[in-house]
Amino acid sequence: MTERLTDADIETALAALESWRRDGDALIKDVPITDDNFGWLSEAVNNEAETLGHHPDIQRTGDGVRFRLSTHEAGGVTPRDVELAARIDQILSGAARDRG
Repeated sequence: MTERLTDADIETALAALESWRRDGDALIKDVPITDDNFGWLSEAVNNEAETLGHHPDIQRTGDGVRFRLSTHEAGGVTPRDVELAARIDQILSGAARDRG
């Protein structure tokens, strides 16, 4: 089983991630996105998650998407959540470059 990160480890990880925050036992990021981009983004994130054996919560919001990462069997944030958050940021960064 994957070990949960300590509070200090989570704070250190958040400092290296863009616009992620902690909400209880999860990492959260809200991203504004159009309906046209939701499908490819959720597919790209799910592909990355699968390589990590992860199952993120991806929720469509009024004008965007919310990512919620937590490792259920560990009961909180693990290195796997931090890795997926970094990969999501890479996906989003690539999408911004493609639009730019």
